[in-house]
Amino acid sequence: REFLRAINHFATTLTEMFLSDSDFELQLWNNYFHLAVAFLTQDSLQLENFSPAKRNSILAKYGDMRAAIGASIRDMWYSLGQRKIEFIPGMVGPILEMTLVPELELRKSTIPIFFDMMLCEHRLTGSFSRFEDEILRRLDSEVEGGRGDEQYMQLF
Repeated sequence: REFLRAINHFATTLTEMFLSDSDFELQLWNNYFHLAVAFLTQDSLQLENFSPAKRNSILAKYGDMRAAIGASIRDMWYSLGQRKIEFIPGMVGPILEMTLVPELELRKSTIPIFFDMMLCEHRLTGSFSRFEDEILRRLDSEVEGGRGDEQYMQLF
């Protein structure tokens, strides 16, 4: 819970101090996204891997922190505005990793980031080939590795 609080504080600081054109810091934003995705995908938060009793105990005490950090990642992505292009294709893999976590609400709130990435690249370049190349490469790797279930395929 403390890590989640720290990540959220980091997000607030980024949007307040490092989002404007004159103060934008690409590396800080990149670090935020990678940190937040690493937090979300850590083994200790993958509730589906626990027994029902342990899962219910964790949910009762802490809630599902994956949904909270996923919503934060989504909101931070959309706050970037025209700067999103600077994160394409670099953030395709981490976002894909996050959307593969088998939690329905997390998936519903974060899979649309891919469509936004396509729109962003298309508006600025007339195509979305960088996004397309990266998503296909990453999806191929993840699916061959056994990730992605029927629910994911339907939502995607």
